Amino acid sequence: MKKRIISIAALSLLTVAQVAAQNVKIDGEIRSRAEVRDGFQEPLADSLSPAFVNNLRTRLNFGYTNEKVKAKVSLLDSRTFGKTAIAETGAGVGVLEAWGEYNFTPAFSFALGRQGLEYDDKRVFSYNNWSNTPGAHDLLLLKYNAETWQVHAGSAYNNAGDVNFEALTPYTLTYKTLNFIRAEKNFGKLSVSALWLNDSYQSGSATVQTVNNVTTSFRNTVGGNVWITDKKAPFTFLASGYYQFGHDKTDKELSAYLLSLTAQQKVGEIVAFQLGGDLYSGSALDIAADKSNTFNKLYGSNHAFNGNIEYWRNLPNQGLIDGYVGATAKLFPKFDINATFHYFATQKEFKAGEKKSIGSELDLVANYTVSDQFSLQGGWSAYFVNDGTRILKKKVDVDTHFPQWAYLQLTFKPTFLNSKN
Repeated sequence: MKKRIISIAALSLLTVAQVAAQNVKIDGEIRSRAEVRDGFQEPLADSLSPAFVNNLRTRLNFGYTNEKVKAKVSLLDSRTFGKTAIAETGAGVGVLEAWGEYNFTPAFSFALGRQGLEYDDKRVFSYNNWSNTPGAHDLLLLKYNAETWQVHAGSAYNNAGDVNFEALTPYTLTYKTLNFIRAEKNFGKLSVSALWLNDSYQSGSATVQTVNNVTTSFRNTVGGNVWITDKKAPFTFLASGYYQFGHDKTDKELSAYLLSLTAQQKVGEIVAFQLGGDLYSGSALDIAADKSNTFNKLYGSNHAFNGNIEYWRNLPNQGLIDGYVGATAKLFPKFDINATFHYFATQKEFKAGEKKSIGSELDLVANYTVSDQFSLQGGWSAYFVNDGTRILKKKVDVDTHFPQWAYLQLTFKPTFLNSKN
């Protein structure tokens, strides 16, 4: 028995040594978010009761790195407390990411597989970490990362299944094709990025390019960002501008834009003030039926912009103006609290003779980082409804609660193995 125990122990040590020599990291995340929804995303009718929900997200990440190769596999399970019975396991675990990367040189590499994309302020491409089901793309990504330059180019082509010929019906799960190139240049304390993105969507109507009775509409987005890279500087800002043209998902001729500016001024070591605004172009009431001036938010974060209560998660057809002011106080090294007030309006009139104002919102968020492996976040948001809100949310003749939303989120990030040479 002793010999067997010694043999098992020796084998275990050898296995660990081999794993350590291969630069392997295995970590995870267990995140629980409890929410009280009393008018979340839209005003709640008085005849309905607020909801209390608790969602659980579990991730298990396997990472591998050596001089030439990187790889990652990330498994995800998302569930709502009570959705499955005690003896049931639910729908099972899915693959969030699975990619391999090869380094031709220290600066040039390519990655292939399912992978998350995140650039700039996460407005166009985001991992969507707030969501219980983050997003990832199936694509080939070419990377050039030098000291002051970064250039990434990605390409994707999607099918609904393992087919032998192109489907006779439109592909509608997401985009049919995606191609982009993004360049970033650092000039010391200032950085500039530029992006060109072309994505296509399919439908069953034939007005642009018809193949097998399927119409493919191509949309282009061009633009970039300018920002101060030194986050410790007393004053920082990020300015963004994008223009969209081509055709939207419904095959309308598209001409739209987004302008955004956010700035922060620190006052001492504790308080910082934020001021900013977003302008998403919209379509006028008398626009031609086959044209659109409504900007599409693409694949960015839905929660990080335009209010935490997510009333304008999907932009109004008339566009959106979001002006906001806020303050952050870092009361302790591991604790901070933020308050932000938003004023919302549409860029175009949503009803002839109606004002463009669609309400305002107050967001409060507190963060407490207990350690690298455990943190807490809590928040409360309230939306101040007006006539414009009721018109766009189709609640004109409905008595509603005062819209508010609160949450408490606990995040555990255990590291099971981290071997480095």
